Amino acid sequence: MDKSSVVLEIGGCFTKCGFSPESTPRFILPTNLLPLSISTYLSSGTVYDNTNNINDKKPTLPTQNQLKESLYDFIHSLYFEYLLVKSDERKLIIVENLYLPRLFRQCLVSVLFEQFKVPLIVFVNPLACLVPILKNTALIIDCGYSESRVYPVYEGIGVVKAFETISLGFQILENQLHYKLLKDSATIIKDNKKNQMIIDPDNNLALLSKYIGDSDGSNSDNNKRFKETSILSDIIVKTCLCTINNNSNTNTNNNVIYKLDKDYSIEISSQIRNKLVDRLYRNEMEQENESIDQQRVDTFEEGNLVTMILDSLLKCEHDQRKALAHNILLIGGTTMIPGFKRKLVYQLTRTLDQDDQYVSLKPLAKHFNFIQHPFQANYLSWLGGSLLGNVLDQVHSKISIESYLQQRTQYPSRAVQLPEIENLANINNYTQIISSGINPLQFTRSAQSLFSPYTSSSDFSAYLPLKSSTSSNE
Repeated sequence: MDKSSVVLEIGGCFTKCGFSPESTPRFILPTNLLPLSISTYLSSGTVYDNTNNINDKKPTLPTQNQLKESLYDFIHSLYFEYLLVKSDERKLIIVENLYLPRLFRQCLVSVLFEQFKVPLIVFVNPLACLVPILKNTALIIDCGYSESRVYPVYEGIGVVKAFETISLGFQILENQLHYKLLKDSATIIKDNKKNQMIIDPDNNLALLSKYIGDSDGSNSDNNKRFKETSILSDIIVKTCLCTINNNSNTNTNNNVIYKLDKDYSIEISSQIRNKLVDRLYRNEMEQENESIDQQRVDTFEEGNLVTMILDSLLKCEHDQRKALAHNILLIGGTTMIPGFKRKLVYQLTRTLDQDDQYVSLKPLAKHFNFIQHPFQANYLSWLGGSLLGNVLDQVHSKISIESYLQQRTQYPSRAVQLPEIENLANINNYTQIISSGINPLQFTRSAQSLFSPYTSSSDFSAYLPLKSSTSSNE
């Protein structure tokens, strides 16, 4: 009997790893591929510097050797420090981004086969998130770290022409928070055993730079930069939320004290807490009211999260739009910010009322609904890959180590041909696999919640065995 497969999802900020067919990842770890800025590299809209100009602040494209060295250290820690399994004994399922750079994909496969001797690699696209919820129609909104993406899937068919991506994600919120804390010179508090003492303004900025970095971001120490980003991320997760009407909210009673370490704390104002996430929804008209310094930090060329969703719906057929609006599925860690769903619906309806560009979508204003499910949005795609681990024979996008080595022997000077992303016109193949090969009720003990009380019986009745067949077997 084969051992359970390893399921891996490498994201721009966090990596989920675990075993199939478990219902949750064993570990959710930072994607630390230092000295490379992997979150920037994995973003499909990144512009790279190919001139090696020192004064150019655009990121430099990493070489193949740099990628392999960083990937080797990272994967070695996954197998031998966290999962504690032998890499040559278990198949590997990779849940990958549809827009993953080809160089990164080739380097990853090369390291896994040549260094870790993985017997089989199976590639699964993020649309596998529909498998756990047993749906074949959904407007998948993936809000990740460095970018956000929209994947419309109608009756099991991916509407490829309507796929949209935008460079707005959690990283933008970190940059915005960094800018506001330094600009407003957020108050640093020194914690004593008996009382708290506010740091004087002269030392305040120096302490801020110590914990969250300099204003120009010129710090060359990658490990320190990684720590500073973790602090900013933790502040957003623990203190920020999405609100609808926050223009007049200046109540200082809503300020939060965030503990930086055992000696110092920082005061996060209610303005930052309530308005930081608005960066994902702001438009060009609101940009005109900002200062020049703020406009340098922000970029509005691509639009915002709402315009990305509406542009995707515009590219869909008319008879598909209502069904997609009724089945919005949010994945990605950014969507887990409190109040995100309510804020998104509010901004969608507001944009439909005010922008004549989307007048054909105006009837959808009262039809935006979200798919209810019992899983966390940040690992839903990983869970889909975990489910497919029981039916790997039916998944065609895979390559074995024998096939890889054979290609390397026959064509040593040519890059190995890897399985491309599965034909997006046949996404329904995932749900067909599940209905024929797996009874989700027998997934694991903890996965009986696959059938959520919020889910109607019509959604999964086609996937359950017929009563007549079960009675005849008895």
